[in-house]
Amino acid sequence: MGAHRNSIYDKAYAEMYAKGMSLAETAKSIGVTRQCVYKAFKKRGFRLRTSIPCGFQIYDGKKFTLRSNGYYALTTDDRCLMHRYIWEKEICDIPDGWDVHHINGDKSDNRRDNLVCFPKAEHTRRHQIERKK
Repeated sequence: MGAHRNSIYDKAYAEMYAKGMSLAETAKSIGVTRQCVYKAFKKRGFRLRTSIPCGFQIYDGKKFTLRSNGYYALTTDDRCLMHRYIWEKEICDIPDGWDVHHINGDKSDNRRDNLVCFPKAEHTRRHQIERKK
């Protein structure tokens, strides 16, 4: 008798992974590890996406490199953080004692609509609230 083929992986590939979910997201949805999903998909010959290195972003003709702390920063000039650069370029100067905050908490999401400027004390308070959640 041949090995039993678990159709959950066929369904997961067609309904989840092929529609854009990551291997990790697919695995979580079906209650297995990412490695199980990877091996099952490879065994079945399913086409897997390749990872694309996202170590930098270009804005205003300048290259911002991803730092180990999750923020993008210029590696030339004054090593300015990308979210602060965008705020000053598109909105206004950042007053002394103020910080630029990522509204959705994603340090790599530097869209103008995701940035807000707060006094440092308010910025710190908001991060303390987020950490308690």
